Amino acid sequence: KNPIVMFPARMIGHKGIFEFVNAARILKTKKIRARFVLVGDIDKDNPSSIKRDLIKQWENENIVEYWGYKEQMSNILSLATIIVLPSYREGFPKVLMEAAAVGRPSITTNVPGCKDAVIHNYTGILIPVRNSRKLVSEIKNLLNNKSKIKKMGKNARDYALKNFDINRIVSSHIKIYKKAIHK
Repeated sequence: KNPIVMFPARMIGHKGIFEFVNAARILKTKKIRARFVLVGDIDKDNPSSIKRDLIKQWENENIVEYWGYKEQMSNILSLATIIVLPSYREGFPKVLMEAAAVGRPSITTNVPGCKDAVIHNYTGILIPVRNSRKLVSEIKNLLNNKSKIKKMGKNARDYALKNFDINRIVSSHIKIYKKAIHK
């Protein structure tokens, strides 16, 4: 079956959805065999929210599939071959931690948050923000190198086990809060 390149995020502009769709459009014209999938909710309260009509248009053009909001993201992410989050800005994106936890390489932007969750050329790929051309190149390179996908996925899983343990993260946050309270 065709590999799945997944954009798992709220359907808002600053998550990089336009770059993802543009990359999918270009790769399809280059006859790259892959399914490009959007997974996430439409955030009607966000000013950069993508309208359902536009998503429907992309689906009608056979550029992407829209799977909508999903509860069990670990199950959904494990269906993907590559996770793509070309975000303009993030805190610390949970979805990149979850992608690593299920052993999937990610392509994301070299911005704070994203670059803290992915090690370039080890657990995934970092690209410049708002750069569809580089996104196209990196998706194509990974899709054409199954052994690299497998190796990065294994690296991502190992990295997640060492660094994204929820108990360790919560413990670190509590220590920070306690220090702040005592000051």
